[in-house]
Amino acid sequence: MAGAEIALRAVGWPEVDPQARFAHKEIYWKTDPNLRAEPTLHKELGVSFPLTTNADGLRAPLHDAARAPGVFRVMTLGCSTTFGWGVADDESYPARLEAILQAKGQQVEVINAGQPGYTSFQGLWLWRELLHRYKPDLVLIGYIVQDARKAAYSDLSQAILTGEQSFLKQSILWRSRLYLGVKVATGKVTVRAKERDSGGEEGEFRVAPPDYLMNLRALRGLIEEVGGRAMHFGYPLEVVGYTETHRRVLRLEAQSAGIPHFDPSEAIAEAARSRTLFFPQDKGHANADGNALIAELVAQHLLDNKLLGSP
Repeated sequence: MAGAEIALRAVGWPEVDPQARFAHKEIYWKTDPNLRAEPTLHKELGVSFPLTTNADGLRAPLHDAARAPGVFRVMTLGCSTTFGWGVADDESYPARLEAILQAKGQQVEVINAGQPGYTSFQGLWLWRELLHRYKPDLVLIGYIVQDARKAAYSDLSQAILTGEQSFLKQSILWRSRLYLGVKVATGKVTVRAKERDSGGEEGEFRVAPPDYLMNLRALRGLIEEVGGRAMHFGYPLEVVGYTETHRRVLRLEAQSAGIPHFDPSEAIAEAARSRTLFFPQDKGHANADGNALIAELVAQHLLDNKLLGSP
């Protein structure tokens, strides 16, 4: 085994394809901190929207890691859909959720921990890096939209091939070329871009369902370590489509673990028949009306199921 490890390193395996088409230039990132109504371009719409962030790069509503006594803290995890891409600071679903709950007399603050482009793989890093300091009471795990997208390489493959140090520090086994070789042989990791399928789509989930399941479990454990409670949230799209497999994993794992789960996709799809809830030029993101409706549905679910207990 030692000889095989040395040999693989000696020949420089795996060699990164110079034409590698990664989903993003870097595997981990977060939004710039301390922005104040920064004009941010929405390319599909051709217009800008204002963006405000706190000292940690988390979007408004602005809250520090420390909180006032007696306040119940909700945190929303997800990608640009949670972040509120294309809408004003007070129009994202987390901001609307906070406003709705406070108007109903709840001593609640909502932390918008959504980051554009994020998967559960990146969410684990962000939690360990930053989010754990906020010690939320209830965390809505809403990673689904980006996890289910296809790319030439999975997020895991990109992290390994680019030698992402933050990941390798947390996953020492992946430093071994022999271990990597076994994982490549079993299809866990791709060192060469997957061939496109018959429809011309690159064929690898950014986070494969088995890895998605493990990420959900890891996140739940980390949330519980700081005294919080996890809830699975199937962020709704106008058409569920490509996210169906990951939605099923999200739902079944919640049932197995005995934790709350909420997916308002059917209600959103029904409402979208008579209302414009998503940007016509960018159907992956809800407009202000869509974000407001999602927030109303989430707020009602939290209240009906008594999920806003004492912190």
